Amino acid sequence: MCFSCKENKSTYLKKTTICVIGGTPSTSDILNLIPDSLKAKYNFISFNRPGFGGTEISQTTNETIFELAEKAGLQENDFGVIGISGGAPIAMLLASKFKLKHCGIISGMVSKEAYFKFADSTITKDLFTNVLAGYDEFKKAVLKFPNLDEISKQAGTASKELFIKATYNEFEYLLSEAPYTSINKAIAVDWWHGENDVNVPYKSAELFLKDFKNAILNKIPNSSHDINSVIYIEKLIDGWEFK
Repeated sequence: MCFSCKENKSTYLKKTTICVIGGTPSTSDILNLIPDSLKAKYNFISFNRPGFGGTEISQTTNETIFELAEKAGLQENDFGVIGISGGAPIAMLLASKFKLKHCGIISGMVSKEAYFKFADSTITKDLFTNVLAGYDEFKKAVLKFPNLDEISKQAGTASKELFIKATYNEFEYLLSEAPYTSINKAIAVDWWHGENDVNVPYKSAELFLKDFKNAILNKIPNSSHDINSVIYIEKLIDGWEFK
C-alpha cells in the first residue's frame, strides 16, 4: 500500500472528538456514563478540574481550563463539547476558544446576573451566596452537609478540607465574569433544560441566552435539574449528525 493510501485510511478511521464536562465536582469519570455504542463511533474526552480527580489544587482560570483541555486531547475545529450543570460555561468557553463545531448544554449553570435574577426559587441560592461572602462562610455552610465525606471521596480529593477549597475555587470562578466575558456569543448552542429545575431556574437560562443569536433552548417538560444526562447527550449528538 502506498504512503498516501495509508494516510487516507488513517484519516478515515480516526473518530471525531467530543469533550464532556460535568458539573462541580465532576471528574473525568463522567465518561463512564457514555454508552459503548457511542464510544464505538466517537472519541470522548474529559479532564479533571483543579483539585478534583487527584489533580493538584489551584485557582481555576480560563487559562487553566484551556491547558487541561489541550492535555486531554482537544484540538481546534473538533466536533463538539457537552457541558452539564456547572460544566456549561466551561463548555461554552471551550467551544469559543477551540472553534468547535457544536456545543451542547444540559441543565446548565448561567452567569451570576441571570442566576440571581430568579434565585429565590432555588435550593442553591444559600450556597452561592456564601461563595460571594468568602471562603470562611462557604466552608461553614459546606461542613453542614451530612454526606460530605462521601462526596469528597467521589471527587477524588485527599481530604474534606481540600475538597471544600477546590469546590470554593470553582464556584468562585463560575460566579465571576471571567468565563462569560470570554464566550463568543455567536457560537451555536443546543441547550436542554428542565422546566421545573430548582437549582438553576428555566427562566435563568432564558435570560442568559437572550444575547446568543444562535442558541436553541429546549424545555424538558415536568423535569428538574437531576435528569438522565445520557439521554440528552444522545439527543444532542443525533441532532448534530443531521446538521
